[in-house]
Amino acid sequence: MQNNKTSTVEDITLVEFVVLLIKQWKVMLGCMLLMISIALLIAFLKPVKYDFTTMYSVASYETGEGVKRGLETPEEVIAKINNVFLERQRRSLLSDNVAELPFEVNVTNPRNTLLLRVTSTTEDKNLPLVERFHTGLVQAIEEDQSNVVEALKRSLESQYNAYSEALAAARSSNSERASELEAVYLEKVFLIERRISSINEGEASQLSVRSIEPVGLGKSFIIAVGLILAILFAPIAAILRIFMKKVTIAYRQKH
Repeated sequence: MQNNKTSTVEDITLVEFVVLLIKQWKVMLGCMLLMISIALLIAFLKPVKYDFTTMYSVASYETGEGVKRGLETPEEVIAKINNVFLERQRRSLLSDNVAELPFEVNVTNPRNTLLLRVTSTTEDKNLPLVERFHTGLVQAIEEDQSNVVEALKRSLESQYNAYSEALAAARSSNSERASELEAVYLEKVFLIERRISSINEGEASQLSVRSIEPVGLGKSFIIAVGLILAILFAPIAAILRIFMKKVTIAYRQKH
């Protein structure tokens, strides 16, 4: 049996398709202008942020082999910062008529170094607040590290005095092992002296230095992406417009 209803398939060549798209130039132009306008708004209204970095060198000493070691490992100092010093500094600023801190503070340890990198990402207008926060944080770290340095020095000086007395006793002794003990104590005194003189207190090598380039997506990148999206979506918008017209015509013909 033959169906009472017949369906027709409308073939269209590539040239005819392109002509249909060209006829929708107003739709494509409007879509492109809309996408470019959105990209420009995002590019110029998006806050420009920079990284503000403070570098701190952990208190250290040299071992007998000449290897530089921290009195505390960087990880130990970072743990103190994250659990004690950061919160203390936040409370200090918030109690000083600061409603809210417009930045976060991230503390890291560059690999195979005794350095701490304190970074805050924010706008230029917040630089004074960043400087206050980083300065207070560095002072808290320096105070804590100073206590560690003093405790170590007291311990080493106590050992130095004890070995110096033992060395003096060995030198004045007439026993057979006196020369052997003198050599041992002399080496101990020398190593302790060297260790005391090699102690370096922690210090900041730079404070709240701004990065040269902004953080995140730059204006030129956002505008370029907007142009690409505009070029891609303009034909799609035209095709959707043609499709909607065809559907509307077909619907009216059947009803």
